[in-house]
Amino acid sequence: MNKKIQIARLLRKEQTKAEKKLWRYLRNRNFENLKFRRQHPLKEYIVDFFCEEYGIVIELDGEYHNEINQAKKDELRDLHLTELGYIVIRFENKVVFEQVDVLFQAIENAKKKQHEFSIARKQQLKKRSNIRKNHLSPTLSSSRGSKTVLSTKILTPSQKELLLNSGIGFVEYNALEFEFLDIAIPPDYSNLIFTSKNAVKAFLRQSDDSNVLNFHAYCVGEKTKSFLEEKGLKVVKMAQNASELGHFIVKNHRNERFIFLSGNQRRLELPELLEKNNIRYKEVQVYNTHLRPKKFNRVFDGVLFFSPSGIRSCLQENEIGNSWAFCIGATTSLEAKKHTSQIIIANKPTVENVLVQVIKHFKQHD
Repeated sequence: MNKKIQIARLLRKEQTKAEKKLWRYLRNRNFENLKFRRQHPLKEYIVDFFCEEYGIVIELDGEYHNEINQAKKDELRDLHLTELGYIVIRFENKVVFEQVDVLFQAIENAKKKQHEFSIARKQQLKKRSNIRKNHLSPTLSSSRGSKTVLSTKILTPSQKELLLNSGIGFVEYNALEFEFLDIAIPPDYSNLIFTSKNAVKAFLRQSDDSNVLNFHAYCVGEKTKSFLEEKGLKVVKMAQNASELGHFIVKNHRNERFIFLSGNQRRLELPELLEKNNIRYKEVQVYNTHLRPKKFNRVFDGVLFFSPSGIRSCLQENEIGNSWAFCIGATTSLEAKKHTSQIIIANKPTVENVLVQVIKHFKQHD
């Protein structure tokens, strides 16, 4: 099956609330008798909604489209499609819920502008139909030698697209389950240490949004830093691992007090380093990590690991054998070394970089 078709089908199953609502208006020619398709492959893209007859593309944007890099990609994509004769209508998700009439008016205007496109397109589709009647379509054969990996966490649609675009199949599941605890966080600390995004989520469940500006955050990982800043907290220091963060605190903030918000599976490096250097801190366990072992009766070319706990969970019921272990960081790789020597570590501690390592490795060893 064509890779883009695979991705499109996957995205249809994971539509946003805004996409689902708009689809109810557009499906079955409900609006202006226009036939729309959802999550449709178009050139090298997959567009949210597409009317082939008039060349109308509708894109609904979530918050991440406001990020500078993504906004630039969207602009280039829209420019390319426009140069090819399509007309692109782009709105934020909230428009579907708050001002859907504005979106409808934009579609009507696009239909009028694309009148000439529609005439040419109808002729093209008629010609294509005649050709298909006279020729047999070739059978699509599956590619040989394709690789399949196991991800120990559920990936986002864009992350899945990275793998599928590279011809890599995958199986995914959540090897871990998180339980947030209703524990009071001492109010007399302004310096907070986070070594995971889950600790941030647990903290926010207990905090008043108006008070977050009073805290200074010290964290591990770029994703945790971005999440903290998104929620309005000031990040003083972001480190790649807990040991690096601990050394920074010892060197630069020795006389300050900290609260370390942790989970039950946290490692010992950071608290041991703080205690050794007489840093005043209080540790509060704000969430529990539960292992979710699951048996897989097959062999994978690679397994994607995102934490030491994820490795322990996965390998309770499975053996890694000759599969490659792709690890999000050095700490995770230390756990992996207990089970295999075939380890590749991400250059940055992000899910996306783990996927990049998977793609690079299997391209080189195809």
